Amino acid sequence: MNAQTVFFSPDGRIRPIWRFFLSVVAVVLVVIAVQFLLGLALGLAGISPTFFLSNALSGLSTFAALLGIFGLFARFFEAKPLGSVGLAFRGRWRTELGIGLAVGAIMILTVAGLEWALGIARFSWRGDGLQPLIVWSGGIVMLALAAANEEMVFRGYPFQRLVESIGVAGAIVVLSALFGAVHLRNPNRTWVSAANTALVGIPFSIAYLRTRMLWLPIGMHFAWNFVQGFVLGLPVSGISFPVALLRAEVVGSKLLTGGEYGPEGGLLATGMVVVATGYLAFSKSIYVSEETRALVFGPAVPREPEAITLNLDESEADSGPDVPRQE
Repeated sequence: MNAQTVFFSPDGRIRPIWRFFLSVVAVVLVVIAVQFLLGLALGLAGISPTFFLSNALSGLSTFAALLGIFGLFARFFEAKPLGSVGLAFRGRWRTELGIGLAVGAIMILTVAGLEWALGIARFSWRGDGLQPLIVWSGGIVMLALAAANEEMVFRGYPFQRLVESIGVAGAIVVLSALFGAVHLRNPNRTWVSAANTALVGIPFSIAYLRTRMLWLPIGMHFAWNFVQGFVLGLPVSGISFPVALLRAEVVGSKLLTGGEYGPEGGLLATGMVVVATGYLAFSKSIYVSEETRALVFGPAVPREPEAITLNLDESEADSGPDVPRQE
């Protein structure tokens, strides 16, 4: 084996594993550059942004930079448009986003409901008037950008190339572990919160694999955080927001509730993640649309519908239009 075969496949393309590493390096450089340039610009302008404005500006700048980087990678290495990475406005994107929003909201509301039913959390109306609605506008932008950015990084181009290289199971383990690791900097973290954050990478990954678009995991990610922080008044990954519709008072075991970290640090959330994983893996309402199939894999091949729609076959990425697939 020579250097040529190590780095290049027989068709002359850089092997997927190296495209994965290149994309990871690009993401790290982009994040560092965005933070540095944004901080420099705000400093020169003498602006001290609020928490929401700072995060919204950072999220928007990072989002634009990631779109540019992944668009270049997809065009140069895959000869495909940016939409093939998972953000195309075509096919069932509205339905997938809607399902994601519903699933994410139901997940966190169920966890909060269980806490209330068990008597380990109490919720009351804050009575802040219109202030929550005003802050919501900034919160929606901030959390939507955060969800989109994290899903692009952890279920987008790098994840997709790793699936090609080491298979679905390996890619889910690696990227989910990294997803948990980047949240280790959050305040009030615990071993349960780290495990849960990594674990939730599994249903998010399945949500992408079942649709080959990022709308479903983005919807889940956003709804979970938004309802948790701005509706229920619970901490989101250790961060408490200044306003919410409800005031939450958690009085039970931190092992169940997550305490100051929020529900993501408790075992009740662990159970909900397991339930959501089963739904996403086997629901017949979640599948790859024909428009998405054509965008990502090429023209569709006529086939009989399968009873089980989950497809975790990593060979699909390079199979092209001539290989029948099971969704």
